[in-house]
Amino acid sequence: MPPFPGSIVKLFKPGAPFLKRGKLFPLIAFKDGQPVGRIAAIVNEAHNRYYQDKVGFFGFFDFVDDPEVAQALISEASAILRKEGLTALRGPYSPSSNDECGLLVEGFDLPPMIMMPYNPPYYETVYQQLGLSRVRDLHAYYLRSDIGIPEKIERVVERVKKRSGIQFRNIDLSRMDDELKIIEDLYNSTIKRNWGFVPITYEELQFASEDLKQIVQPELVMIAEKEGKAIGFSMVLPNINEFMLRAKKHRGLLRVLSFVWSLKMGKASEARLALLGVKPEYENLGIPAVFYFESIQRSKNKLVGGELSWIEESNLPMIRSLELMGARRYKNYRIFEKAL
Repeated sequence: MPPFPGSIVKLFKPGAPFLKRGKLFPLIAFKDGQPVGRIAAIVNEAHNRYYQDKVGFFGFFDFVDDPEVAQALISEASAILRKEGLTALRGPYSPSSNDECGLLVEGFDLPPMIMMPYNPPYYETVYQQLGLSRVRDLHAYYLRSDIGIPEKIERVVERVKKRSGIQFRNIDLSRMDDELKIIEDLYNSTIKRNWGFVPITYEELQFASEDLKQIVQPELVMIAEKEGKAIGFSMVLPNINEFMLRAKKHRGLLRVLSFVWSLKMGKASEARLALLGVKPEYENLGIPAVFYFESIQRSKNKLVGGELSWIEESNLPMIRSLELMGARRYKNYRIFEKAL
């Protein structure tokens, strides 16, 4: 088994924000002295306070192709969560909806984009054998940069720019603390309609920004403003997973050096639109179309394409907008649940 993902290791650093809002119980399964699986039982106290709920979560769930291993891990995690007074088990969340979540059930032929999960196809069958049932699907769309922007979209974008009085600016990395406060407000007021949403804190954003500011391209993180007030934002991240794949051909220290060199000097050929939100009172102005248009225009000579994820299966307006832009659904992630 590979080591725990970096995100779970990071959770154990002193002062990690998630551990102040919940509990995490990591477990590793061994067979004949060898690690064969892992899971984390997760108590997300922030989620249960927000929804007045008693849901327990599981994440970082990986196992060899052996249902007995998976059953042993899920049983142990369930027992821990029952002792915590929780009545349902939901996941995978690693460790929350603000992080990697969902089980890949369609689109195994391509590697994952930055901050998206991956798993072998046999996982879905094992999940079903464990008594876990589907509760929500999360879609990923792909848009090639060589696809021309439909004239209808261009007309909408020009109309929004001319009539709305909205300005679109890049994030200013030189005053990151101020920008994070703006993003905290925008995130919590625009993403809250997503199923399973839990408000993010300024401290959590600071924690995440330690890594993200090393790879962020300011022209691909935009904030929409009207009369000086921030009303929406979008964030496109270069797909640094490409660098990991390139480094994989090397061994030992050379692999690490190859990845670090690519991170500092390399150019990703793809990117991921990870976040896009507009405050409810402005969502009918066509602002998402401008974000899409600007993101494509700013990256079309640099990237071959990019992923837009994740999109809830019930978010039909967003799905229609993406399809109108020429994007196609190419991956599907699933959230599962069962009673404890």
